[in-house]
Amino acid sequence: MNTSLSESKMKTKLLNAAAMLLMEEGVNSLTTRKIANAANTSTMAVYTNFGSINNLANELIAHGFILLWEEVRLVQFSEDALVDLLHITTGYLNFANKQPALYKCMFGVTSLGELKTSEKENLKSGLYTLDIVVKTVQRLIDGKVIKAENAFHIANEWWVIVHGYSLFEFGDIFSKDKSVPKVLTPLLLHFLMGLGVDPTHAKEALTNHFRYLDNTI
Repeated sequence: MNTSLSESKMKTKLLNAAAMLLMEEGVNSLTTRKIANAANTSTMAVYTNFGSINNLANELIAHGFILLWEEVRLVQFSEDALVDLLHITTGYLNFANKQPALYKCMFGVTSLGELKTSEKENLKSGLYTLDIVVKTVQRLIDGKVIKAENAFHIANEWWVIVHGYSLFEFGDIFSKDKSVPKVLTPLLLHFLMGLGVDPTHAKEALTNHFRYLDNTI
């Protein structure tokens, strides 16, 4: 039992080391030796826990979705699902900004070079990170805040908006200190008002969202 726990911790340590190298030195830094050195262990630990560097690369992508899920789960939910959706959006962007290199690899924007990964399979397996968005959208539907039938489809539309915004932000297309309130937030609210959200409710949700950010940052 202790051995299993130790192996689990070592695996996470190696994945975190790989994510750090990816962010600081780029794709070419993902070698067995460099990852082992960054994790303060031996190359044998990489082979023992993953079997190969390619397996580690695939698990690194899966690890990225776990980190994304953990960031989004930090949201303190309220009685207003619209406010909560804005909170979730902030959590999503926080992860993308903390781990830009890993985020790009997770969604196939950047290749892991010669390392062989299964991008499509990894992306499909990461769809569980949408669960919290689907449930929040379902609350909006159940509360008759929006007019829609399929929460999963609406959640996917939300994902396209937020992911697309993230890519523009990575490219320094927008001014980081002004782009969320001036670009992303209005875009999301226009999208939701198109689904039937009352404009007054939208403004109140926005005010409560920024108050939440002031109290948590």
